[in-house]
Amino acid sequence: MVTAIQTYLVEAFTAQAASAAAANTVLRSLVGAVLPLAGPDMYSALGLGWGNSLLALIALVMLPLPLAFFRFGERLRMRFPIAT
Repeated sequence: MVTAIQTYLVEAFTAQAASAAAANTVLRSLVGAVLPLAGPDMYSALGLGWGNSLLALIALVMLPLPLAFFRFGERLRMRFPIAT
């Protein structure tokens, strides 16, 4: 998944590929550092069963996103062009 996103960013932002890759790395690192801090509070509030169910529900909700991007991606790229 990470490789596909990185490849897309390089192909979409050819002139600014290094900046796009750097921004992606910073965002990924920040999420990776901050998100685990919320885990203990979530599990203490919801318990293991409901905490895991919440994470599974979030994963299921996000499941159709790649198909939506595949179907509507060209329309989105035409509507919001990248300024060069």
